[in-house]
Amino acid sequence: MRKLSDNSKRRKAGRRIKQDFPPGWNERKVRAVIKHYEQLSDEQLAREIDSAPEVTEETLMSVPAELVPAVQKLIARHQKSA
Repeated sequence: MRKLSDNSKRRKAGRRIKQDFPPGWNERKVRAVIKHYEQLSDEQLAREIDSAPEVTEETLMSVPAELVPAVQKLIARHQKSA
């Protein structure tokens, strides 16, 4: 993983940083989503969050940084077995 300062140095030098996107996504689509959410008011954002379907098969949690690689391997192993 590169540090933020490394990325900013590369951009200043005019080099493009290769981005990997999920299937069906590209930079244009990501920018469109960002623009959409930046244009919403706080009230509109709150309504969107309230109306979003509840995800019951997943959870969000804080993981110590040093455990992230192990968690990623565990998730990959789980996805392969599913």
